[in-house]
Amino acid sequence: MSQAGCDADERHSEAPVREAAPEVVELTRDEIVESLFREHYEGLLRLSYCILGDRCSAEDVVMEAFCSLHTHWSTLRDRASPVGYLRVSVLNLSRSRIRALVRERTRTGWADPPPVLDTSVSVIERDEAHRLVEAVRSLPRRQCEVIVCRYFLELSEAETAALLGMSTGSVKRHAHRARAALSTSMEVTR
Repeated sequence: MSQAGCDADERHSEAPVREAAPEVVELTRDEIVESLFREHYEGLLRLSYCILGDRCSAEDVVMEAFCSLHTHWSTLRDRASPVGYLRVSVLNLSRSRIRALVRERTRTGWADPPPVLDTSVSVIERDEAHRLVEAVRSLPRRQCEVIVCRYFLELSEAETAALLGMSTGSVKRHAHRARAALSTSMEVTR
C-alpha cells in the first residue's frame, strides 16, 4: 500500500475531534442586577412616572425596586424571571407612594409644586404630554394601571393580567373603558 493510501486510511479511522463545550459562566447577583438595570430601567421609570406624575419620585421608586431585588435575590422564587419581580415592586411602591402623598396632603393641605420644564421639548409637545399624563392619572386606579402596562410598557394582555393579578377579560374591559374615558377627556380639553 502506498504511503498516500496509508495516510488516508489513518485519517478516516481516527475518532472525530470533538469541540469542547462552551463553559457555562455563572453570573453573580451584582452582574445580573446591573444587566437588568441597563435593560429595564427606562421602562420601569415610565411605569412609575405614569402612575406618580413626578420623575424624581419615580426614579426613587425604581431605584428602591432594584435595591429590593438585590437584597432579596437569595429568596426570589423565580430567578429566571426577575423582571416580573421588578414590575410588581415598582407598581406596589408607586401605589404606596401615592397613598403616603394623599395622607400627607390631607393632613397638611399643601399644593403641588410647579413642574420642572424640559427645554429640549416644545411647549406644545410638553402641554400635550402633560395633559395625557394627567388624563391617565385621573382614571380609576385599575384603568390607569392597565393603560400604563398595555400602552406605555407595551405588555400583552396576558402579561398585564399576570402583573396586575386579574383575568385577561378584566384587562380588556378596563382598557376599553379607559380608552373611552381618555378619548372623551382629551377631546374636551382641546
